[in-house]
Amino acid sequence: MDNLFVLPNMYSAIRIPGMEYSRNRAGWSYPNHRHPFFEFLCCVKGEIRQWVNGQQYHLFPGDAILIGSDMYHRTEAVTDCMFFDFHFDVELPDVHYIFQSSTYQFFRHAENESLMRRIRLFLEEFGVDLHRMGQEHERLKDAAQRPEAFRLQMEKSIRTLSIHASLLEIVGMLANRLLQESDGEFSDTEVTPSQIRLAREAACYIEENLLEDIRVHHVAKQLNVHRTHLHTCFKNVYGISPSVYIINSRIREAKNLLMTMNWSMEEIGQHLRFSSSAHFSRAFRAIVGMPPVRFRQHARAK
Repeated sequence: MDNLFVLPNMYSAIRIPGMEYSRNRAGWSYPNHRHPFFEFLCCVKGEIRQWVNGQQYHLFPGDAILIGSDMYHRTEAVTDCMFFDFHFDVELPDVHYIFQSSTYQFFRHAENESLMRRIRLFLEEFGVDLHRMGQEHERLKDAAQRPEAFRLQMEKSIRTLSIHASLLEIVGMLANRLLQESDGEFSDTEVTPSQIRLAREAACYIEENLLEDIRVHHVAKQLNVHRTHLHTCFKNVYGISPSVYIINSRIREAKNLLMTMNWSMEEIGQHLRFSSSAHFSRAFRAIVGMPPVRFRQHARAK
């Protein structure tokens, strides 16, 4: 026998716990939340504002964002918009590690034309089918005892398999893009999934308590770990220490307040738990490169 190729058992399961293709009016929003799945959101029409762990992104048609598991995020429609969104998890350990190690990724349309083209093809091929399947789900519940219900369920299962295969291809393209952009950063000596989860839990706790007088030892105590272990895991995942992350997050919020509120420097500093307005101004200048007063002037002059 002359085998052209022989492959071992192949298994590449992904789970899709949620998927939607939605049209929303300007002002619509989905509240801040998190979940244990990865999430991919693509803007199809209009403008969307997306926050991930407090960081703001603007998505225009063709732009997309990949959100890591357990990361706080919320969505707002700046204008009338349409978006495609799905949650997923990957059972293949190596591929799961790629996604787990990438906290979030922003994809501009011009830089990811092949990925966006594949998503458009998916929506063109399955958009009507998915809409029909949603309607059939209600119809099947009402007609569960009828003879045609079994056949309808079988047809739905076959269509689901085709949809799943197409989403698997998109997930593969995302994983490949992340791997290519890693520039050799992944290795078998990287932090473990449990360490990644710890760092993300710490980041989430910081974001939730940013307006409190929070310190690194408070975070470590809340997560029931030693401060040194938390510091090591956090720096390996985010590239900075937890204390620097706290300062950066407060300065990020300060920039938003300077652009949207008429508060004084004292009020902003006090709100964000800086010891004084001078302390706030020094920290702001060290990170942004200019005093907060000048930042407000430049931001409002645009």
